[in-house]
Amino acid sequence: MPVGSSQLLTGTPQAPLANTPFDQEPDQSYYEMPDQFKRIPAGRSLIGEGNDSHSVSVNSFEISKYPVTNLAYQKFVKQSNHTPPSHWNSEFPQTLRDHPVVEVNWYDALAYCEWLSNSTGIHHRIPTEIEWERVARGVENTVYPWGNSFNPKNCNCWELGVGWTTPVNCFLRSASSFGVLDMVGNIWEWCSTLFTGYPYQADDGREDLEDDGWRVLRGGSWMDHEWGVRAARRLSGNPITFSHNTGFRVVREIS
Repeated sequence: MPVGSSQLLTGTPQAPLANTPFDQEPDQSYYEMPDQFKRIPAGRSLIGEGNDSHSVSVNSFEISKYPVTNLAYQKFVKQSNHTPPSHWNSEFPQTLRDHPVVEVNWYDALAYCEWLSNSTGIHHRIPTEIEWERVARGVENTVYPWGNSFNPKNCNCWELGVGWTTPVNCFLRSASSFGVLDMVGNIWEWCSTLFTGYPYQADDGREDLEDDGWRVLRGGSWMDHEWGVRAARRLSGNPITFSHNTGFRVVREIS
């Protein structure tokens, strides 16, 4: 069941659509609870693919059901006087309010989490890459969040042909077995982890937030083909750079 947060400082999402431009109904729960979190139980998960595939132990945590939207990010910008994404120009893009925020770098994501932590009194952060992959592959360690067969109608990828971001609740059938949406396609998502080789070792320095090395991006985007939206796909990103297909989601610590 969703873990609803009554403390998150976000505005009101756009009125529900009768349908989306695609062949599935949107997730209607977003319109009433845009700030849902899903609890992910502790367990072992497969990480990586091919020769890099290995099993890791992951502690329990809560993760946002959707990526951070422009609407949520607007509240952060207003309350913290943070620099808005460049594509907002001089005013907030109302037509993109329920789309994931883009043109944000890794440090913007950290700043958002710090603000959200201070606003709610609950520690928030961006996920490690093993947390992210556990959520995306689910309990059965599938290739895609919805299963092992690619379906271009289940995510905003190149094959779908939209050509830009889509609302975060468009692809209900994309949910992983943990009930988290938009894990692949739409945007690449920043992770806390430094981009380095496998196997994953949490204590080898790759989770050092003070290191200025390149960070892991996960999920693929609207610009990526089938191979780019596999749940195990990794990309490296310069933490100071911005992109029109890169955003993030947040993790909430379990007390």
